[in-house]
Amino acid sequence: MRFAIGMITLFALLLTGQASAQHGLDALPEALAEAFLNQQEEIRQDPAARARVIEAGRERAIFCNTCHGRDGSAQRINYPSLASQNPVYLLDQIEQFADGTREKLVMNVLAETFSIEEKVTLALYYSEMPLQTPQADLDLARRGAPIYQARCAACHGPGGLGEEGYARIAGQQPGYVANVLREYRSGDSPRRFSVMYGIASGLGNDDIDAVAHYIASLR
Repeated sequence: MRFAIGMITLFALLLTGQASAQHGLDALPEALAEAFLNQQEEIRQDPAARARVIEAGRERAIFCNTCHGRDGSAQRINYPSLASQNPVYLLDQIEQFADGTREKLVMNVLAETFSIEEKVTLALYYSEMPLQTPQADLDLARRGAPIYQARCAACHGPGGLGEEGYARIAGQQPGYVANVLREYRSGDSPRRFSVMYGIASGLGNDDIDAVAHYIASLR
């Protein structure tokens, strides 16, 4: 059974041609990547610049609050928290919504209106916001720990913090994580060409709930 699941995952990797599953700065348009690096360096060196980015991001994100929560800590299980997310990952997702690579009607329409400066500002703003982490069922989390480490840690990290091209998933709402995993398992996810189809295919409902609560427990 494990061999079969592993072959499914490998096939998904080969089929998509994406061993990394996600993109980093090198996959973004040059002007967008350059603007991001310049702004990121500026806010690292200048607290006043960081404050300006946060103020501008909060103002631009007013339309995002309904789904993703104030300052990016979502309260609705159908939407992810964006607070404390890896900024390069956020920027890549915004760009994918803008160019239609990733499909979700509201996000496609919004992202198409963003200038380069707004995309960079939003990615940095959310990355700077502290995440309000949800409660997790610790019994379920303990059951989910070995499943997570076996299936998820290679990309998202042992602590769920991800890296440049992968999402931070630590502290996401368990309901949101469970919904996403079930979408991947069923093949109904709106995300195309993802290795997650293979990863989720061998998970039962109890496994999914356990992994979701383990991820929610990570800080």
